[in-house]
Amino acid sequence: MRSIRVVIPLILASTLAVAPATAPAVGALSRPPTQPARHTAGPDRVPAFGHVFLIIGENTALGQLSRKTTPYLVNTLKPKSAWLTNYYSFRVDGSLANYVGMTSGQYIPCEVHNLLPAKCHQNVDNVFHQMSGAGLTWRVWAESATGPCDFFDSGMDWTKNVFSAHHVPAIYYDDIEGAVYDEGIVPAKPCLNNVLPTGTTAPNDTSALDAALASGAVGNLNVIIPNDCENGHDPCGTKNPYGQFDAFLAREVPKIEASPAFGSDGVILVTYDEGADKPFPNRFNVLMLATGPVVIPGTYGGNPTLSHYSLLRTIEDGFGLHPLGAAQTAPPISGIWGQAR
Repeated sequence: MRSIRVVIPLILASTLAVAPATAPAVGALSRPPTQPARHTAGPDRVPAFGHVFLIIGENTALGQLSRKTTPYLVNTLKPKSAWLTNYYSFRVDGSLANYVGMTSGQYIPCEVHNLLPAKCHQNVDNVFHQMSGAGLTWRVWAESATGPCDFFDSGMDWTKNVFSAHHVPAIYYDDIEGAVYDEGIVPAKPCLNNVLPTGTTAPNDTSALDAALASGAVGNLNVIIPNDCENGHDPCGTKNPYGQFDAFLAREVPKIEASPAFGSDGVILVTYDEGADKPFPNRFNVLMLATGPVVIPGTYGGNPTLSHYSLLRTIEDGFGLHPLGAAQTAPPISGIWGQAR
């Protein structure tokens, strides 16, 4: 839901305890030789990942996807992907809480209200810090950001370049941004070097991301965050906002698959930060899609119920990292893995 641009004067106790269990029931960046040996394949075991590309859309329930609203997702991606129907966002109406939860295994009250990082940053471990500590690389690619480590909102719907800082979880972590949030102070290097614009602030500009894909100069973990038009958050002149994210996927997924970084152990993961805006039946049930050489295509449902904590657990398992927070008890995504094709 659109929340920023008005900062809610409600910090309640942004330092209060975590609100973890709100989901239902529940470059040439090769792996360094110091990484521990890990399992390789099997449908119930997460394989070793080389490069992961996580692409996140906005505010869409699984039931809102169709051949008409999202033709690329349903007609092109679904047949060659694992299409998970038992996956849920957190039961909160707050994008930031979902982004932070899927990258750190927890979130706090101010993140439910999408506050800017100056009022809501956290000194907690996160998957980005974990990747660096393990000698692995990562990038967050933020469309329409005005520069590296951008932590202010900008853009407008009619110019089709709306950047919302609360969709970029890395800038909320003290060990990434440096906990400064002052226009006169340069952020920490992990943020400057790794939280990058996809291109300029022109509409649909992913030129920097595309160049990195073409050369293979991407991270082992890449979190790709379209702007608020291309992620389907805002109408931006269309009557089918779902189609905006679908068009982004149609444009970028083939470039990822063609990248020399994708290889035989690359995985593309597609999900939505949160479910449908009210009212909509089962609105927190969102899509999780996985595709790549180690994925067995098909439609998967049933138990266990999966959530964004399961996504974090899966990424951490695939890179040999220790699960954080609620990811420790969340079931990883399983049953979909096979030998590289």
